[in-house]
Amino acid sequence: MAAVALNSGCSMPAIAFGFWQIAGEHCAEALEAAIDAGYRCLDCASIYGNEVQIGEALTKVLASGKVKREELFIVSKLWATDWHQVDAACSKTLKDLQLEYLDLYLVHSAVGVDTSSGQKKLAKIPCHTLWSDMESLAQSGKAKSIGVSNWSCLQVADALNYAKIPPAVNQLEIHPTYSNADLAQWCLSQGVAVMGYCTLGSGKPDMQLGAAEAPAKRLGVLAAQVLVKWSMQKGYVPVTKSVNKERMKSNLSLDFSLTNEEMQALDACDGGLVMKICNHAGEFGLPLYS
Repeated sequence: MAAVALNSGCSMPAIAFGFWQIAGEHCAEALEAAIDAGYRCLDCASIYGNEVQIGEALTKVLASGKVKREELFIVSKLWATDWHQVDAACSKTLKDLQLEYLDLYLVHSAVGVDTSSGQKKLAKIPCHTLWSDMESLAQSGKAKSIGVSNWSCLQVADALNYAKIPPAVNQLEIHPTYSNADLAQWCLSQGVAVMGYCTLGSGKPDMQLGAAEAPAKRLGVLAAQVLVKWSMQKGYVPVTKSVNKERMKSNLSLDFSLTNEEMQALDACDGGLVMKICNHAGEFGLPLYS
């Protein structure tokens, strides 16, 4: 599989398999099928609530010899309520996944949350303090690369000023109807790789777009494949997800190219904030996108 070079000196596979919204009881089957299909980048997070099950399945797959640990690129994320305990949160993820290190550990949210009072309040932890704790993970070897997710341009720009170890990745929601193009392309220009989640625009009309269906018909592929390829041709690492084995395989079967006109047609489908799937502003009670 093709790879993307990170500013940490590591290489990340060009497509990831994600475990968001995959129930724990289905993780073993999904993981084995993903490995069999050819995925080597696995996108996890503590907030997904399934890292224990993924760890159990991963241990069995590694013991079988089907794949070696060094052939995998495993990603996890620090949730908003753990900004005050970065090392402990990462250690718990490592224990749950039954790993000695992560290939990439991301700050999952743009803000930290303090729930110690029983209510959701902003954590009084500045980003530069948080990032220093993240750097300690890289220095200790618990994470080979560190990065962020859902961070704004200003947050990333600020981090690039104070970081001793710059963010290697910013993982963002990216699909044609919510392309996040200005932020994503700026990150790339700064040497920060971009992972795109919600690649197929679940719950939005992306797979029914004429701009996706037309190239799919021309190429004899699925609209989903067109959306994954669009993300890759934009320079991103798309995160795909399916529990259907055939869909897993087809999302990796991308031996085709979209024309400049087809790319532009998909770019033109951006509907702005109304097409965003993940409502972080509502979740954290902040006008994050204003």
